[in-house]
Amino acid sequence: MEAATQQASQGSEPKVKIDKFADGPITCLKIAGTVDEQFDGKKIASTLKGGILVLDLAEIQKISSFGIREWVDFIGKVGQSVDQLFLIECAPKVVDQLNMVANFAGKGRVFSFYAPYRCDYCDTDRRALFQVDRDYEAVKSMKPPENPCPSCGNPEYFDEDPTTFFSYIAAQARFELDPQVASFLASKLNYAVSDAARRLRVEKTIEGRSTYLKIGGDLDGSFPREKLAEGLEGTIILDVSGMGKVDPAGAAEWRGFLAMITPTCEQIFLLGCPPVFLERLTKPEDLGAKAQVLSFGMPYSCAKCATTSSQVVDVEQHFDVLKFATPPEMKCTDCSGPTTCAAPESLLSHLPLLPKPTLDAALRKFIKEVQERKPEKPQLATTVAEAAAAGARSNMLTVAVSLLGAAVIAIGAVVAMNYMKQKEAEQRIKARDAVGPLKSKSGERPPWIASDTRFSSYCADEEGGLSCVGISGLADTQEDAQKEAAQAALEELTNQVGLKIDDPLFGHVRTLYGTARQVAFSQFEDARSDPDGAKYDRARRVVRDGRLHVSNALRASGSAAVPVQPAAEYWEEYDSVVGGGSKFLVFTQFKLTPDALKTLIARYSTPAEALGAKVQTLFPGIAWRYPDVSEGVILVSLGSGPLNGIGLVPQYVILSAQDRQVKDAADFATKTSEEHERLKKEGGNLKLVVKAGDGPPEDFRLRVARTTPDPSTSGPSRSGSDGTRPGGSGINIWDRTGGGNSRDNPNE
Repeated sequence: MEAATQQASQGSEPKVKIDKFADGPITCLKIAGTVDEQFDGKKIASTLKGGILVLDLAEIQKISSFGIREWVDFIGKVGQSVDQLFLIECAPKVVDQLNMVANFAGKGRVFSFYAPYRCDYCDTDRRALFQVDRDYEAVKSMKPPENPCPSCGNPEYFDEDPTTFFSYIAAQARFELDPQVASFLASKLNYAVSDAARRLRVEKTIEGRSTYLKIGGDLDGSFPREKLAEGLEGTIILDVSGMGKVDPAGAAEWRGFLAMITPTCEQIFLLGCPPVFLERLTKPEDLGAKAQVLSFGMPYSCAKCATTSSQVVDVEQHFDVLKFATPPEMKCTDCSGPTTCAAPESLLSHLPLLPKPTLDAALRKFIKEVQERKPEKPQLATTVAEAAAAGARSNMLTVAVSLLGAAVIAIGAVVAMNYMKQKEAEQRIKARDAVGPLKSKSGERPPWIASDTRFSSYCADEEGGLSCVGISGLADTQEDAQKEAAQAALEELTNQVGLKIDDPLFGHVRTLYGTARQVAFSQFEDARSDPDGAKYDRARRVVRDGRLHVSNALRASGSAAVPVQPAAEYWEEYDSVVGGGSKFLVFTQFKLTPDALKTLIARYSTPAEALGAKVQTLFPGIAWRYPDVSEGVILVSLGSGPLNGIGLVPQYVILSAQDRQVKDAADFATKTSEEHERLKKEGGNLKLVVKAGDGPPEDFRLRVARTTPDPSTSGPSRSGSDGTRPGGSGINIWDRTGGGNSRDNPNE
């Protein structure tokens, strides 16, 4: 979501910059720069009404004496108008003011803050992010841990007096973010909240035959579909407005959940679908026979008050407009001015697929009542003893503030030093992408370039096919940049093909590669804003290598449907700011025609079966999990048959059968069946080479008894009438034999 920017100064170079984001009841202000007398706190606060306010204070560099006065006025007025207030990523300058100035946070609670660390071995300083849920014990005990230096690995120490630095935050009670707030920060602002804050949470309200489920958190492979589906019947309202990120494994679990409740429920309604959820999980095949979308969120920008917000669109009310893939006209929730829809074309093209919902007035009333209910507020102190205790706490706070005044001069010096260190860190981050003037380019930037974020990629649906663009990082040669951009585009193309596969069995495949891919990209996004160059280089290398392996696997297994050459390419050459020479930036576009897209979807989702094992052609995304594997098949289910007893389980990757390399699902079925029939005539072991974990491939062996008599031998057979050895049970078993990675089945 692109933020509109407010400037809190009338000068040509404003001292403070405020970016405002809004999504339903949640508003976030990212405040950066210098807070002084030009910071019009009361005016800014007057634009905030109700709901939840998040203040991102990571980039506050200075707070003057007059600025403190304006800030306290701002916090006081905000506290009267919003329901909840959170402070996140507080810069050390902000922590100092929290410790010295009464009511600096007002009724707000600090969720995270930066603390200064230093490594004397390599003479470096950095800021470490603390969170009150994750680091509560360290904060409460005022004993920050020593951390290994990201640059040299030696211990780095907390570079401040902990009793002074932690005094305000240590007095604050431990708490976790509401899942709706955590999802907003993670999905809208890419803020790294803890796993506890992002985990799935469900609130259930039942009235008559209607059940309202409010679901918040990230949607991943841990989604408890069986537990959640148990006992659901009647009319079900699924409020998903608090959902954050949706990964492929989570999407598969959600589809399975809807499939489970559809037979037992009369009606299913989805409420408040976030854009990513709407685009990925509300196609007709996702919704099934009974589910309908009542409302969804879509981003709108207001030029008048400089706000970007997610507005709720009622499908029934705006159906006549939505069916033409047109966003409805909406007014700004802050100033009532006109807005412009900021949704991508891929989301708009999805709108005509939504069915028109049908629900009666009683159900609408029930939904409205549940949404308007507020949690009970804790009671205030009412007894004399409670009032006295409250007064004592207030007096203690006054004394503490007075004592801290003596440390103001020392803290000011430390803060000034921290400010300089912070500026140095920011310069190190900027230097990574620093270039000189543009020297040359291949022409004017073409319209298919929708983003210039370096080392990234994106795809868009295009007339039934796909258009995918990869963007390189800055490279020393044009050839290196071209390779990087092409690999980024092909990896994203692979990912989009996987997201379009609806076969439930493909869930095993998504689970296998989805987590590794998500971790790699998340760590890289975190490293973008980390001044530690070594950490950034490591995270970037993991993503670059993953893209290389996936693109190689796509070309190896995708047949003629994979485009050999890019559809288009654009490059720019810049002067290098270090050591002379040039830096190159390349944009590469690959396209899939509708037929090619259908071919790839069919290739990677159509199963084949042999000897009770059902497999799918190796999906190239598996290279995130197994970078050295580019061809083979993935076991997705086991039925009755000889292979069901030798230790195979779904998600194993089968590479060869009887030392014959397996290229795809059909090839596996052919070669396995042929070798099994041959061994029935000769007897022996059917060997499958399988990738089953992080170690080297293992051999799984099925012992096949000879069933066709050999005319060259005479005398009674050593096998029983059922083909097993005498006294054998006829049941397939396996064990690991010595002398190598091998699993055998002694009987068939």
